Amino acid sequence: MNRIRRRLLSIGLFARLMGAFIVIVLVVGVLVTWLAGRATREEFHLYVTEADRLRANRLAPLLAGYYEARNGWDGIDDALAIRPLGRPENLAEATQSLPGQTEEPYGRYGMMERMAGGMGAMGGMDMLRVLGTRAIVADPSGEIVGDTAGELTGRQVDAGTLAAGAPIWSGEEQIGTVWLTSGEPSTAQNDRFLANVNKATLLAASAASVVALILGGLITWGVTRPMQELTRAAEAIAAGDMSRRVQVKGAEVGNLATAFNKMAAELERAEALRKQMTADIAHELRTPLSVIRGNVEALQDGVFPLTTEALEPIQAKTKLLSRLVEDLRELALAESGHLRLDREATDLAALTRRTVAAFHAAAEAKSISLEVASESEKPMAHADPQRIEQVLANLLSNALCHTPDGGSIAIRVCSGEPNWLTIRVSDTGPGIPVDALPNIFERFYRADRGRARGTDGEGSGLGLAVARSIAEAHGGAIGVDSPPGQGASFWFSLPHSSH
Repeated sequence: MNRIRRRLLSIGLFARLMGAFIVIVLVVGVLVTWLAGRATREEFHLYVTEADRLRANRLAPLLAGYYEARNGWDGIDDALAIRPLGRPENLAEATQSLPGQTEEPYGRYGMMERMAGGMGAMGGMDMLRVLGTRAIVADPSGEIVGDTAGELTGRQVDAGTLAAGAPIWSGEEQIGTVWLTSGEPSTAQNDRFLANVNKATLLAASAASVVALILGGLITWGVTRPMQELTRAAEAIAAGDMSRRVQVKGAEVGNLATAFNKMAAELERAEALRKQMTADIAHELRTPLSVIRGNVEALQDGVFPLTTEALEPIQAKTKLLSRLVEDLRELALAESGHLRLDREATDLAALTRRTVAAFHAAAEAKSISLEVASESEKPMAHADPQRIEQVLANLLSNALCHTPDGGSIAIRVCSGEPNWLTIRVSDTGPGIPVDALPNIFERFYRADRGRARGTDGEGSGLGLAVARSIAEAHGGAIGVDSPPGQGASFWFSLPHSSH
């Protein structure tokens, strides 16, 4: 059922993304086709208009020759009234009586060749094409004197219309204006051209849309597939499978997968620590509780007389349980950031001497010498003195447990890096195995079964973990150096105080 639900959700995401791609592609395709068609029509109209203007400029000298030959525009309507792309029969007939004509008539194309000769670049066929369009001629006053279609002759045009035409000059005198119109984009031929352009644009837009949809589908699948894998992995972790990981691919999705794997690894580590801590706490509680229970049952059964000596083991194990509970409470407060610290300017040299003095009796019992030294007279740190004494006491107790009889423990207060003070406790014990160093400050961790608690069984197994939490709560650090066969050297650093 869950798999079907996941599949529906994943399909829904894929469908939504593909739907968005389709809408975008359709909108863009329609918009591009419409804009391209509109731009094509406008540009084609400008092209036709400009072509007509250019041909009108070429026709103007020819019309000027006609005007000069006739001393006016008489008969220009008949001269322009020719069949489109046909032969200029009317123009030939209208010019046969021109002054200076030879006995040999011009013939059907003579006038055209003579008129085209004055245009240089235009040949007879070009002239036929020019005259095959609609030509309109107006005199300087704006009266239309000639129209190929014969519709506008005699009408008056305004100055703006005159300015848009090609001027006809006779010497330095403007004798008229000519316009040529080869047809607007509404004609059948132009409509066919625009239809073909629009069809090509539509086909190109359709092909681009298909390619875009294919690429969009591939991209969408590349995004949704890792998301499905992430969803399945998250559900597996929620179900208790902390070993589940996802394959890292791509950039953004790959970064998400990397972050997910890191989160899963931290959750797995936290779960392992939780289980280990639960087992360690149960183990640490089992021994003192068994001792207390055995002694109480012996007292109840009359095996032991009810004396002060018989109650001492019960009291010792009760103290051990109280210390274990208190250490766990302090550890939880420190790790949650709620450990209360009463900071003040603290002389670490004086604090160290005072703390070491409390261990002289235990050290003398094992013939262990305690040496205290300080690099400066009053090394001051901004710290909670009671908490720092607790850290130093844990380190001293640990050192005494692992220093053989007749050994020595050196306590040094020194300056480390600028603005930092370091207290170092070095013993002459057997040291710590290299593979145990990274875990020595973990809860209940022991490099050997005797380390981290005294030979009398009074240790809670949390001393070093509590010391690390207190040091870090002060903004400091804690660590250990243990060269093989040279004992262990525990240290912790605190920020230096200028007051």
